[in-house]
Amino acid sequence: MHRKKILVIDGEPGVRKLCAEILEKEGCHISFASNWIEGINKLEDGNFDLILLDSQVFLQTIRNNLAMTNLSGEKMIETILELDRIIVSLTDLDLLLEKMISIVNNIFLPERIAIYLAEDGNFILRKHISKRYLKEEFPVSYGSEEVSSIFLSRNARITEDKGETITIPLFGKERNIGFITIKFSEGRKTKEEEIKFLEVFATQVGLGIEKVNLFERVKNSYLNSIRALVNALEAKDAYTKGHSEQVAYYSFLIGKRLGLTDGELKILRTASYLHDIGKLGIRDTILLKPGPLNKEEMELVRKHLEIAAKILEPLGLKSEEMNACFYHHERIDGMGYPKGLKNKEIPLFAKILSVADAYSAMISDRPYRKRLTKEEAITELKRCAGEQFDGDIVNVFVKLLKEENEGEEEKHG
Repeated sequence: MHRKKILVIDGEPGVRKLCAEILEKEGCHISFASNWIEGINKLEDGNFDLILLDSQVFLQTIRNNLAMTNLSGEKMIETILELDRIIVSLTDLDLLLEKMISIVNNIFLPERIAIYLAEDGNFILRKHISKRYLKEEFPVSYGSEEVSSIFLSRNARITEDKGETITIPLFGKERNIGFITIKFSEGRKTKEEEIKFLEVFATQVGLGIEKVNLFERVKNSYLNSIRALVNALEAKDAYTKGHSEQVAYYSFLIGKRLGLTDGELKILRTASYLHDIGKLGIRDTILLKPGPLNKEEMELVRKHLEIAAKILEPLGLKSEEMNACFYHHERIDGMGYPKGLKNKEIPLFAKILSVADAYSAMISDRPYRKRLTKEEAITELKRCAGEQFDGDIVNVFVKLLKEENEGEEEKHG
């Protein structure tokens, strides 16, 4: 059977991608050109049954081929294009999944939606929503054998049990990513064009998740390299050796006591490891100077925050991570740097990092002074609470240190 040959001339990657995903399902062979010059060269190479010149022609063609109504067809196609833009812009898996659930929920208004992703040989529940009156809980995970049939066909599967449940597999380029289940109320029958939309939607999402996972692996590799660099930087200076590890430890304790989520604690830990990375750009003669710094030298040291921002910017870190690193030298009274922020203007993670960083520095020897005892450092934290440091965070930290000290005393009898 002759496969229809279609040439798509369009400068927008999202439109070209959508053409491939929908029209190839209809058995068509698709060629692409991003501009007229490239399109003319393609025409010289072979004959085409159809040429699509812009998005409007494309939308009308898809509506006709998939028997969509004007309203639903256009809405669904525009949704796919919107998702493509989201996928390009997002590098956070949780945000991507939240956007995906929101899109499906807004279009279909189902009883419930659940997303399961492959992890260590099983499929784990990552995101879900359901109507409040539903008491049935989602299974937390499935074994790979339990759901293997979902991936035998690349199409959606419909089951009936007090309403339709649609299960759509998510595929990456090389492996099974996971699946989506959407439960509808009794009497609600899904249309063919809705199924086609969900299949195309799932294709986009699968590729998006794969892209985010790849980005996360690359970012973690880069972060580990930077962390090793920070450790190497601290190792050559006996005064700061292990400082970032210590700051990460104290920040984690404070964050845990304040009730931060696991995700927030991860952000705080990452920021703690990276907060001094900008000092790579400061001369050792300044960092290791045995006496007080003069005004010019102090200005150079303060630039380590700007240097850190330039080093970390390509990573695409979360704004909370960047802000914690950039603002951890701000003061509650507004006398800090780099922006002179006051009290509530200072991000929470930066406030936590500030206390942990100061305490770690005070109980360590520095080129310009001897270390303080833990009791002396705590006294200094209390003295500066409400001016340099957030008073509530200082109180929490001092209590933690007291509990830690009591625990050590009990351990040693």
